[in-house]
Amino acid sequence: MSTTSAELQLEKISRFIGGIMRGRDPDLADHLQRLDAKTAEFGRYIGLSETESSLLGIGGGIHDIGKLCINEQVLNKPSRLTSAEFFFIKQHPMAGYQLLAPLELDTRVTDCVLHHHENFDGSGYPHGLAGENIPLFARIVRIWDSYDAITMNRPYHKGRSSEEALAILEKDKALYDPALLDSFTSMMRLSPSI
Repeated sequence: MSTTSAELQLEKISRFIGGIMRGRDPDLADHLQRLDAKTAEFGRYIGLSETESSLLGIGGGIHDIGKLCINEQVLNKPSRLTSAEFFFIKQHPMAGYQLLAPLELDTRVTDCVLHHHENFDGSGYPHGLAGENIPLFARIVRIWDSYDAITMNRPYHKGRSSEEALAILEKDKALYDPALLDSFTSMMRLSPSI
């Protein structure tokens, strides 16, 4: 399958953003790199085309670009955030979207950036979208972002096992697309090393 010039351009942009993130926060860069690979793999698992899976991976790999606009001390604070600090953290999806807007990228990619904290029950941010009003790629990134955040070591918590993470996602299942969460759980149980 040949790669189009637009796809090559997107891949270059993704690598460029990955390099910037690595220079600022290697742990966050690792998180984005994992989401790039794993969301693309999941896209193939649920039957998306290779092009769609690639776009999904790029969206997953840059979804947190807006964190470049957030103070590092707030991002890596080892204790509970104040309400003011959490307010600033909640700005990162919109900040990332605004950083990318001049590039006029495929909307499926920028949807991942803008909507990856929207919850299926409508309780998320920045727009409080619910259900299938949340773009598909963003719903997928939401699940993987949560799973990876639960399983990775961060200054504010020790990473949990895959089984513990799946149990937490199940407990909080109102936040996630139920069909996608079922597919995610099935994939993880088939390949526990992911």
